Amino acid sequence: MGLTRRHAVGTTVALALAIPALAACSGSGSTPAATSSCSAALAAPSMKIPLSSIYINVWNATGTNGQAASVADQLKWRGLHIIATGNDPSGESPPAHAEIRFGPNGKQIALTVAQQVKDAVLEEDNRTNPSVDVVIGQKFALVPVPPPPPSKITVNVLNAFVIPGTATDVAADMRKRGFHVAQVGNTSDFYPDHAVIIRYGEQGAPAAQRVALQFHDVQMVQDGRSNATVDIVIGSKWTDSAIVPAAQATPKPTPSPTPTCRPLTTAKKSPKSS
Repeated sequence: MGLTRRHAVGTTVALALAIPALAACSGSGSTPAATSSCSAALAAPSMKIPLSSIYINVWNATGTNGQAASVADQLKWRGLHIIATGNDPSGESPPAHAEIRFGPNGKQIALTVAQQVKDAVLEEDNRTNPSVDVVIGQKFALVPVPPPPPSKITVNVLNAFVIPGTATDVAADMRKRGFHVAQVGNTSDFYPDHAVIIRYGEQGAPAAQRVALQFHDVQMVQDGRSNATVDIVIGSKWTDSAIVPAAQATPKPTPSPTPTCRPLTTAKKSPKSS
């Protein structure tokens, strides 16, 4: 199909809010043909578009099984809606890091998504809906999520220490710092080498980073839980000095990378479904 080069002037709010219609656009199997992309480095998006209003496809171009599903889960936890996952249907060589594909009116949406992905390259195609494709390259990585504030974190405080009441005391301190404490109790688990063990699932990694800042001598243990709760387990080497003063228990700011983009010299054909 012959294509003409188009440059989007901007994205209308109506288009960004029309995304729920994309449920019907999911994986028809084909990917729109690319027509053009920006030719210089791009700044941050000029529109504020909530991640919860964006619908994306996640395509794996690495040849490693399961990559698309894993990345899709992480992006879904960040608020994005997943339309479809699978191998990259374009048949193109995989990007070095990541590629963000978007239609003529989707540049601001693509820039918003690119803030979640390290070293993203933007590529405009001829799709007529506001969906965005995230293509996983060999060096793909997501931008780390800044730790949420304590008020957004739920912790369980468990005592694996010999002195009764330690969990109650630690839980009281966590409440004073703004954390939501769900459970306080004992555990039969044995941790002889550290003062505090922070247990968390993949979704709770940013919250676990915040919790870990509250203590010295911490062991991080990622488990298979499917929520963002965090366990604070008091280990055998606990002393009262293991608690970091509240004023010092703050994370360093996480800089946001600037997405880049590349020029396209030729149009690409729409690939067959895969």
